[in-house]
Amino acid sequence: MATRIAIIDFDESLLEANREYLTGQGYEVHTATDGVSGLRMLEEVRPQIAVLELVLGKLHGLQVCDAIRKHPDLHTIKVMVAASPTFAIDIRKARELGAAFFLNKPYSAEDLARAVRALEKVPVPDNEVRRLAALKSYDILDTSPEKAFDDLAKLTAIVCETPGALISFVDSDRLWYKAKVGFVANELPRELSFCAHAIMEHDVMVVEDATKDERFAGNPLVASGPQQIRFYAGSPLLDSGGDALGTVCVIGHEPRSMSDQQKQALRLIANQVQVLLEFRRRSGQATPASAKSA
Repeated sequence: MATRIAIIDFDESLLEANREYLTGQGYEVHTATDGVSGLRMLEEVRPQIAVLELVLGKLHGLQVCDAIRKHPDLHTIKVMVAASPTFAIDIRKARELGAAFFLNKPYSAEDLARAVRALEKVPVPDNEVRRLAALKSYDILDTSPEKAFDDLAKLTAIVCETPGALISFVDSDRLWYKAKVGFVANELPRELSFCAHAIMEHDVMVVEDATKDERFAGNPLVASGPQQIRFYAGSPLLDSGGDALGTVCVIGHEPRSMSDQQKQALRLIANQVQVLLEFRRRSGQATPASAKSA
């Protein structure tokens, strides 16, 4: 069955171009030109993906986004916000209102198709429920910076010779950073993260050129902005049960490869991060899962 996509935008020529192209790619496409009719359309067709312009008549794009999030039958829709350069978007606010993906305008129908494919390809592990329970047992999410983690992130960037390094944890709907080098945000939507793919691997995942990888070519972190990601490598953080909590990863702005020694260093640093997590839990900084369920 074809993926259903709803596009809500005031630009009718853009809607028609997107409809024609995406239909040719095998998608089922529905369109609307204002927020009220768009919300009604969403209730009728129940798409898997909705693409929202923010500046809409009758109902603002973020209001539509919030209505989707609160609607009992629509909250599973993956919302892609398309923002014009003249209307700056508060990504944190949009994320809180349910946005999963972002696309900068102006964009072509081909750009939208790449973004849709990237959004469709976000994987979920078979052990997701257990994995999330394991993650929460460490009480690491939303904690303050800690020097031990910060030092390991800095070491990772030095060893791998990259401008960016992160110690990240993959929550149910976001990627949260415990430590970071060369990165401003504290978290990202899970749908935008490379790490959501890296936790599916049992070893270091390397993306030498993200523009040539169908999983990431449509990602706005790759396709737009002043510091596009081109290179990524991540080693999963595995607990004693084999559940992947997150990654130690590095990013770069130019395509490149990674040496075997650097891959080994990434594995070893990931092991040390896991040791730190276990130490925090044993020392009482985190509550074991068994205690929480008692």
